[in-house]
Amino acid sequence: MASVFRDLTERELGRVRQLISDVEIAPDEVIFNEGDLADCLYYIESGIVSLYIEKFNTIQEIQEAKAGDWFGEVAVVNKGYRTASAKAKVATRLGKISASDFHTLLAQEPEINRIIHAIVNFRNEKLVLEEKMLNTVCDGSRDMHISIKGDASLRFSAMERPRYESVVDKNLEALTACFEDLLINRTAHRIMVGFNNGEIRVSTVLDPFSEEFHPALRLLDTSYVQRHFPKIDYNRKAGMIQRMYQAIVEDAFFKELPEHLKQGFASYFHNWQPLPVDEIPKIIARLPQLRKISNFYARSATINIVKDAIQMQFNCDGSHIVNLHAYEHFVEDMS
Repeated sequence: MASVFRDLTERELGRVRQLISDVEIAPDEVIFNEGDLADCLYYIESGIVSLYIEKFNTIQEIQEAKAGDWFGEVAVVNKGYRTASAKAKVATRLGKISASDFHTLLAQEPEINRIIHAIVNFRNEKLVLEEKMLNTVCDGSRDMHISIKGDASLRFSAMERPRYESVVDKNLEALTACFEDLLINRTAHRIMVGFNNGEIRVSTVLDPFSEEFHPALRLLDTSYVQRHFPKIDYNRKAGMIQRMYQAIVEDAFFKELPEHLKQGFASYFHNWQPLPVDEIPKIIARLPQLRKISNFYARSATINIVKDAIQMQFNCDGSHIVNLHAYEHFVEDMS
């Protein structure tokens, strides 16, 4: 990814370089970890740095930075936290600039501040789409997998505990048919299946901002389902969601948003499509397989027709959010 300094003049870039202090990094030494406060930005004078994220039980490199590259600067400009980890692949010499020195420079140099923030605002617009998983149209062309680690003590002890056959496990075949009916034929747009506790959380288009709690066994009662979830055609339900998004765009508050948020959300709302209806049975059919993964203990799964994102929580390793394209691979690889 191009540096935020790409459009600076030589004089302006010289002002940035005046702030650099050199630091030597040994091979395999971690420079920062995902989630750390962004207190410095870096320039590679020599060597190679791997920028990576951890997914489930694997590490995925997202960029290999080499001599002449900057990294870590966007998080510093945003005054945020690291979205990836960085580690030296070989002996590496870095130029380091502290966040406080850098922000002092931006206050002193309005033109540098303007150029850098214009680039960062553009990146922020893209990040809004990616981080909130707003790019929900399923084109089947790429995997999306976000991993959020849980409590390490649970992760190490989960495999020592015996598996518990819950009320959901005992009735999963009948429940999967119910989940499919709720999402395709009724008002539900989101279902969270609590495998362990037998709790099913449902959000509907009749009350989209709240979450209803239903015992799993009650959903096997046809009259109960009919009372709580009226029938509605899938395309008609999608049309209701689209009109809700349009109402947000037309609200006065929306027009007051920062430009990167306004543009990002407006683009998403305009291009939004529901989860393809023929994909819903495929997702639900894999729930029993997900529950039987041998080395990881699935405790919940969330399916939402609004987003191409299936969220899974594990007692041993936090949360994993995948799109349709990655979901099938994820379940097969872990089984």
